[in-house]
Order: sequence, then C-alpha cells, then structure tokens
Amino acid sequence: MALVRGGWLWRQSSILRRWKRNWFALWLDGTLGYYHDETAQDEEDRVLIQFNVRDIKIGQECHDIQPPEGRSRDGLLTVNLREGSRLHLCAETRDDAVCASTARTKTTTRWCLPTRMRPRMSAATTGRPTQAPA
Repeated sequence: MALVRGGWLWRQSSILRRWKRNWFALWLDGTLGYYHDETAQDEEDRVLIQFNVRDIKIGQECHDIQPPEGRSRDGLLTVNLREGSRLHLCAETRDDAVCASTARTKTTTRWCLPTRMRPRMSAATTGRPTQAPA
C-alpha cells in the first residue's frame, strides 16, 4: 500500500487520557493509521477516513479537552467517528491542525499532515515551474 502523507501528531489515549506522540500515516486507500514511530511497522490503530469519520473539530471548537503541556489549544483536533468514539489529536500549530482536518466530498478525501512532513512538489507533479531558493 502506498503512503500518501506521514507526520507526527500528539494523540490522547482513550483510557488514561494521557498525551503521547504518534506517527500518523495516510495510505492511498484512505486509511489513517497511527504508529509508535515512522517505520510504520507497529500499528496501534487505523481509521478508514471516508467511511468512519463523521466530522472534525479544530482549535477552539474542541471544548472538552486540554492540549498537551506546552502546546497551544489552536493545534487541537477532535475526530468524531461514526460509532460514537472520538480521536483527540494535537498538531504543532493551528495551520497544521487546519491542514490535518479532513475536507471530504463524495469522491475524494483530503488529509494533509504537518507542514514539515509534506513531500516537495516539483514542476512535473504541479504543472508549474519551481523557483530556485533565494
């Protein structure tokens, strides 16, 4: 299965409600998995985004959780799943949280993970010429 995006996010555990850092990977089939590290070998869980996510709240919309120590409330995400459970996440910044929120239509699911983890786009993939760094 091909990896579309990968990056680190904080995840609140469901039982003890402690924050831990996990490697999140969005796979080509629309599955979001989270792992102990970026090797993506030891999967903790996975969510099929297109079918199992009801909605996502970001930042100040996440009233019922506190961010990890030293993190801003603006980076919070609450992923509400169809069966009623929630996945509480925290990104480094509000921009990363907005990017990690899902924009779904009938035919596509978009999910981008933290900015520094995004693959570079070239002229071949974007159709636009790239600029040399200044």
